[in-house]
Amino acid sequence: MCAAHRLARNAGIALAATVLAGCAPDPAPSASVAWMNGFCGAVKDFIEGHNRMPSASGETVEAIKKSTSDQLGHYAAILAKTADGLGALPAAPVPAGDAAKQDFLAKYTSARDRTVKAKADLDAAGKNDTAAQGRAVDGLIAAQKDTHGALDPVAAILGAPELKTAAATAERCRP
Repeated sequence: MCAAHRLARNAGIALAATVLAGCAPDPAPSASVAWMNGFCGAVKDFIEGHNRMPSASGETVEAIKKSTSDQLGHYAAILAKTADGLGALPAAPVPAGDAAKQDFLAKYTSARDRTVKAKADLDAAGKNDTAAQGRAVDGLIAAQKDTHGALDPVAAILGAPELKTAAATAERCRP
C-alpha cells in the first residue's frame, strides 16, 4: 500500500474516532461536579426546608401571631442557610456558574432580609395588632416571590456545557 493511501486511511479512522467521540460527551472534570454538587445542594436544602415549614394556626390573635412568627423564623433560618451555602461556594469553573451563583445569592439574600424584617416587625407589634399580622404575611409572600426564580439550579447553568454535564453526574442535582 502506498504511503498516501495509508495516510488517507489513517485520517479516515481518526475522523471516525473523532465523530464517535462527539456522540459521547467527555465526563465533566471533578471540580465542576463538586461545584455543581454544592450549588444544587444549597438549593435542594432550601426546598426541603421549605417543604417542612410549619403551618399557620391558632384560635386567637395572639396564637396566630406566634404561629406566623414561628413560620417566619423557620423561613429566615432556611434562607440564611441557603445564602451561606451559596456564599461559601468557591469560584465556579466557568463564568456562567459564577453568574448563576450571584443571581441565586441575591434572590435568597433579599428573601432572607425581607423575612427577618417581617418577623422583627411582627414580634415588636402589640399582641392584638392585626395589621402587623397582615404586614408579616405580606413580607413572607414577598420573600417567597424573591426565591421563586431561584429554585432550579440546573436550568440556571444550561448555557454552560461543562456545568450541564457536571450536573448530570452531581448527586445533589438529582431530583
